[in-house]
Order: sequence, then C-alpha cells, then structure tokens
Amino acid sequence: MLCEVCGAEIRGEPYYRIIERGRMTVCGRCAKFGTTDWDPSRPQVRRTNSRPAPRRPRNEMEAAEVMELVNDYGIMIKKARQKKGLSVEDFARMISEKESVVKNLERGQFTPDSKLVRKIKNTLQVDVLEAPETGTRTQVTSRPTSGRTLGDLLKETEKSEEDDED
Repeated sequence: MLCEVCGAEIRGEPYYRIIERGRMTVCGRCAKFGTTDWDPSRPQVRRTNSRPAPRRPRNEMEAAEVMELVNDYGIMIKKARQKKGLSVEDFARMISEKESVVKNLERGQFTPDSKLVRKIKNTLQVDVLEAPETGTRTQVTSRPTSGRTLGDLLKETEKSEEDDED
C-alpha cells in the first residue's frame, strides 16, 4: 500500500488521518500532517446543508407564465433604486447579482428571468410584470437573455466599417 501524501510504500500498519479535510491513508512520517484519525471500517455519512426547494402552488406558476414585462421596466427599476438612495453597486449586492446585470437591466438590454424579477420586487417594491392585455411587451423567460448577441455585434462592426469607407 502506498502513502497518499508522499507516495512511499507503507511498512507496517497504515495511519488513517484527516489532512486538509480529506481522509487519507498515510505512512508514519506523513501522519504528523493530519489533525485527527478516521476509521475506514465505519461507513461515511454525508451531510448536506442544502434544503429542497420549496414547492409552489400550481396556480402561482401558471400565473407567472402569463405575466409579461412592462415596456419601460429598466426606467422603473432605475427610478425605484434611486428613490431608495441605492447605488448600482449596493443594489447589485442586495440582490446578489453583478453590477453589469443591474446596469443592463436599467438600460433595458437584459431580460430578467422570473427569479430576478422576484428579487427586484422584494427589494425595490416595484412590480415590473403585468398582464399581457396590451400589444407589445417583452415576455419573461426561464433563462435570462442578453439584449445583444454576437451576431448583432458583428453586424454593427460591418456597418461601421462600411461607414468608414464612405
């Protein structure tokens, strides 16, 4: 049997030590690196701190599917944030998102998913969703999408190159 730390062959009884939160089988020289012993014959019990996601009522999910973003959601978010006296950085930290996400939201260049809409509503008390009765609205998707794609950037680059040639 080889030592899991130094790779040398273990002569005699191996030591079972916890080193850097890992269970290792080591030689006598490397045993000093471990803090405590562990028993290889005892089965490991895995503990997780994660909780199962709370179940939502079926009607709430159906209601979220029919709701759509208002046209000026970015302006609404920015005004509500400023009214509360929050900087972009502070607001981003409060909702656990990147500053770039908040900036793009406020410019209307980012379509938030339902989870982000909920964070905004809880933090700023602003509802950016409405019933889809009126014509032109942006639908909330299950995944966030950026306002610009790689193809859009290529088109802009080509267009600016054409303008430079004129």
